Amino acid sequence: MPNKNNLMSLPTNFWAERDFFDGRAARSFVVVLRTTGCRWRRCTMCGYWQESGTPQPPEALVKQFEFAIHKLKGRCAESPEILKIYTSGSFFDDDELPSAVRLEILKKAAELGVQKVVVESRPEFITPERVGECVERFAGLEVAIGLETSDDFVREKFINKGFSFKDFLRAAKVVKSEEACLRTYLLMKPPFLTEHAALEDVVRSARAVTFSDVLSLNLCNVQRNTFLEKLWWERHYRPPWLWSAVEALKRIKEFYEGVLISDPVGAGSQRGAHNCGRCDKKVAAAIRRFSVTQDLNVFAEMTCDCVEQWLKILELEEFVFGVITDHD
Repeated sequence: MPNKNNLMSLPTNFWAERDFFDGRAARSFVVVLRTTGCRWRRCTMCGYWQESGTPQPPEALVKQFEFAIHKLKGRCAESPEILKIYTSGSFFDDDELPSAVRLEILKKAAELGVQKVVVESRPEFITPERVGECVERFAGLEVAIGLETSDDFVREKFINKGFSFKDFLRAAKVVKSEEACLRTYLLMKPPFLTEHAALEDVVRSARAVTFSDVLSLNLCNVQRNTFLEKLWWERHYRPPWLWSAVEALKRIKEFYEGVLISDPVGAGSQRGAHNCGRCDKKVAAAIRRFSVTQDLNVFAEMTCDCVEQWLKILELEEFVFGVITDHD
């Protein structure tokens, strides 16, 4: 069994999955590198900082990537068309991935034959120089930013994200001007929002960022050792209903022409988005099917006895004393 030091030199995780690409479902590889992790580490719902490791030399980071790709190619007969490279932080943070490492990994991505590479970053690390040199190395670059909400009050007070909508717009402009694609993450049901307020917030946020090439609706889940977990244990927070996610996807698709996706992580568990328990697997599977087909018909005639309960919650919870519905 590898010792702790050896584990720290391995990628955090890697897997293969399906994504919507070029009008169809396509194979993608996902690699989560073990870097020093996110510098911010203060978001109320995020526990990904726990996956970070100690600083490593550049060659070790490249070896992590090579290790993951080697294992994935051994598992999958089908070659990937998409490669997602995550760090539980920011791809463009030089303290996580120096420029030379970024360029070497993108070079290897090109050799792998993928058509799109997805990376993530906070806005403050996104500069024309860093994005530009990466696009020169790999033209099919997609940069994902965790905006979460277009509402500065919700993002600052409830999520503690550490940047403004204006900061996001600046970074988004850089991404687009350097001819990379933009993926925007929106968070479904941050802490302190009712189910109804959360639904309205995510739809309103989607309207504010329709210039994104991809919108990813992330259903909030309760990660360990986070402020959100404390709220959850004290019964001050419930993850979103899967019905709310379905409704949000339907409403956003009415006005958004780009690719709309959602991966309901932890769906059906008490820590993840869930309904009554009886229909969770069916609804979560439909959300995943929609993400790789963009076909709203996957939700047609989908129902359960708990739909009435969900609708009643949307109707009545705004009258519960102490909930936050409007901060204007």
